[in-house]
Amino acid sequence: CNATVTVEDNVDPVITTTANPIIVECDGNGNNGEIEAWLLNNGGAIATDACGLTWDNDYTGTGSDCSAPVEVTFTATDINGNSVSTTATYSISDTIKPTIQTPAADQTVQCDGSGNLSQFNSWLTTNAGSTATDDCSSVSWSNDYNLNGNVMSDECGMTGSVIVTFRATDGCGNFIETTAKFTIEDTIAPDFTVPADLTINCEDDATDLTLTGDVSDESDSCDTNIGQAAYSDVVAAGQCANESVITRTW
Repeated sequence: CNATVTVEDNVDPVITTTANPIIVECDGNGNNGEIEAWLLNNGGAIATDACGLTWDNDYTGTGSDCSAPVEVTFTATDINGNSVSTTATYSISDTIKPTIQTPAADQTVQCDGSGNLSQFNSWLTTNAGSTATDDCSSVSWSNDYNLNGNVMSDECGMTGSVIVTFRATDGCGNFIETTAKFTIEDTIAPDFTVPADLTINCEDDATDLTLTGDVSDESDSCDTNIGQAAYSDVVAAGQCANESVITRTW
């Protein structure tokens, strides 16, 4: 009498320790070493089976964005195809703010009478010369000019100043700030043309001092509303009677 005994394995492996989630700080290079170690260790999962086990997972290389979790399923399979799975997530976190390499620099310009807009806009768009880096993403810049009343002060002529805060923000919203001051100054005196020296005979009427002339072409690079020049006279005696020298200073 012959008999055939068939030993079947239709029992799934047993998970004794489930996979654990992992959160790592961004290193700017994908944190490949830490993620690969986590995958090779099956997320820390442990399973048992009487007929031996192999592990695999469904990780496709998807990247985590600013702590957004990526779900990975680890599956333990025995030699007869019975399997059991456990799921965990990995996240790459970025909690570190960018680093200021070059702080914003103050700038002082000579008033041009038109608001120095070209110089000021160039200063703003270049973030006052500041630079920043971040280990995990590119950096975007913004500033607080013209926000919440932050505008150029109104001083003499068309001069003024403003303190602007420049903000560098990484891809995960972490930011760092640097502050600088833009100043429009006026150190150049007004300009005008004075009349030439004038000599008159002593018998002429010298009581009307307008005969010595008046200034013209009054102008200033920073103030279009410049007034008439003021003047003062100094009268000195001449070399003989009835001679005098009138010196007018505007």
